Amino acid sequence: MSLSFCAIDFETANWYRGSPCAVGLVKVVDGRVVGSRRYLMRPPEGYDEFDPFNIDIHGITPAMVRGEPRFAQRLPEILAFADGLPFVAHNASFDMGV
Repeated sequence: MSLSFCAIDFETANWYRGSPCAVGLVKVVDGRVVGSRRYLMRPPEGYDEFDPFNIDIHGITPAMVRGEPRFAQRLPEILAFADGLPFVAHNASFDMGV
């Protein structure tokens, strides 16, 4: 059996799950890590206020994402990196909500 997948983890700007400010990816093929990526992104307009609690967790600030694309523009890069592999997440109930 082949153990191949793409692990995904989102960071959010605030309590709202629809406020992604970063995503981390690790690609595993046949049980071996073959690559990783981290993408910063601007949260959607209206959900882009950063909560100090979240900043303390992930260290991402508004200045760091200024000028970065939003999730919709990052999605093609994320999918290209995963290359058709299934996504897995440790906290899937949270990450699926993003």
